Amino acid sequence: MSLYSYIGVEKKLAIRPPQDPNIVALIARDTLDAGVTDEMVLSYLRTQTDNEALTMNQIVFYDKEAEIVGTFEILELVESGDILKHFGTPYVYQTTDFPVWEPIENDTVVPDGFTTKDVADYYKMMDEARSVNDTQQKGFLSFLTTYFKESNKIELYSCWDGDELKKENYRRELNLEVAMKNNLLFDMREKEFIVVTR
Repeated sequence: MSLYSYIGVEKKLAIRPPQDPNIVALIARDTLDAGVTDEMVLSYLRTQTDNEALTMNQIVFYDKEAEIVGTFEILELVESGDILKHFGTPYVYQTTDFPVWEPIENDTVVPDGFTTKDVADYYKMMDEARSVNDTQQKGFLSFLTTYFKESNKIELYSCWDGDELKKENYRRELNLEVAMKNNLLFDMREKEFIVVTR
């Protein structure tokens, strides 16, 4: 099952342009093992896709994973479907995931059988997760700051695929000014509907 995130707004928004359909992979160089070259990635992708005609032009390389995962983005306008029943605003958009606001902490217990390399890889993965989440948080807050220059209300909701008809478990209102001073207030529980007002 997939978790989907939505916002309800008072006026139409610009959406993210569609990705080039010719692009087969987005690769973050900071996630590759040391010594892996672009040509090695191309060879691997040719094998995985069973497509020897694949070219470098069909792969986009980034320095950091956070650049791929990106920031908070508006994906598409939702014009029909069960999810609309939750919203009181005229426009509902599917978005990228809402960021996590609780600190992402490292587990302090090392599982049996973990090698020193396993532990180092785990710490690297957690550092990358914090970096990606920081980018998402900044993007979300920037979006809200821009949006509220001309609007007074936004609705936020996430639910699992297939749960669109189910009533939300929690519903609350937030004042934008208060929430911007304490970003943890944006943290959402599962199936929680949040109305943010100016």
